[in-house]
Amino acid sequence: MKRSFSYWIVVICALVIPLSSCEKSDVKEPDLDRVILLYMAANNNLSSYAEYNLSALTQGYIPSDDSRQILLVYQHLEGKNPKLVRMFKETDGTIKEEVVAQYDDHNSATGDVLRVVLGKMKAVFPSKEYGLILWSHATGWLPQGYYNSVQHAAFFEDPYKEIVKSFGEDRGIEMEIKELKDALPFRFSFIIFDCCLMGGVETLYELKDKADYIIASPTEILANGFPYRVVMEPLFKPRIQLDRACELFYQYYDSQFGVNKSATIALYKTNKVEQLSVVCKSIFDNHREALETVTTDGLQPYFRLNKRWYWDLSDFIHSIATPQEREQFDNALNQVVIGKWNTPNFLDIEINTFSGLSTYVQSPKNSYLDNFYKDFGWNVQTGMIK
Repeated sequence: MKRSFSYWIVVICALVIPLSSCEKSDVKEPDLDRVILLYMAANNNLSSYAEYNLSALTQGYIPSDDSRQILLVYQHLEGKNPKLVRMFKETDGTIKEEVVAQYDDHNSATGDVLRVVLGKMKAVFPSKEYGLILWSHATGWLPQGYYNSVQHAAFFEDPYKEIVKSFGEDRGIEMEIKELKDALPFRFSFIIFDCCLMGGVETLYELKDKADYIIASPTEILANGFPYRVVMEPLFKPRIQLDRACELFYQYYDSQFGVNKSATIALYKTNKVEQLSVVCKSIFDNHREALETVTTDGLQPYFRLNKRWYWDLSDFIHSIATPQEREQFDNALNQVVIGKWNTPNFLDIEINTFSGLSTYVQSPKNSYLDNFYKDFGWNVQTGMIK
């Protein structure tokens, strides 16, 4: 007996659909809700501060052994081989470290090493979301070695050199922002920079597709860094409290005395950065002549020792824009910088304006830096330097 064509279609569908359903059910959801990696590139003069932070970490919130949350710490301390450990709390309150990976000595301030560590994290601990804390030296968007080069040195010794973190210096090697971007193989829920000068619009634009939120400082950060005894708990809340982590950072330093009462910090929403660039491009296009002759007189600095590469973004834009353009800029900026905190001073810098973001201002006298800057995504999009 002949079967109709439609009959065989029904039979085939009856066989295929169950098979398809079985395949779909084999896709397993991650067992973990959140994994946070603290990446400590401390094979440098900050090693003692890293040990202090590790001690503080054990005094604060640590997920339990059976938790769906994981805290990982990559430790590369001076004179020691690097290792990746999981820290957890047992039922009796004891803090334990489980070694996930042990490495031969290598340079932790390279993108290749960071990428390997992140790959290990994701392979061993598949999770619904990931957070990343980067801990070390940093100089923002600058070329490797530029910040501390002899030609840009001050005429006097830095009186605060022992108490600041000026990410990623290991035996003279630094990780530039583009290398960092390429080393991040997937998107994070958040990235926190416990290092200096990373709260710049150039850095933020470069990393906007690598994290939902970023926390950073436009100025340097004191070498004590984040108060890890208190900041980890809000990061592990079911509904993560990034603003609370920033507040605790600020409150810690605001309660200090003298030069230790020094902090700036900001929380950025990365999916709003593109619109900010559109607004700034329009302003730059409309004021090309003013932009070519702009001076930094009266702009809020975020630097010390004549390192004149970090200025307040709002001050800069307001210095060339019309009142209507300023309003458009302010609205766009407020969508990006969703939280900001600062003490009245950072060391010897008086902070009168704090937009939460720094920027480079072009300098015809520095053709090397201007040319280096041209290839950054922020400049390509906005056309500040032609």
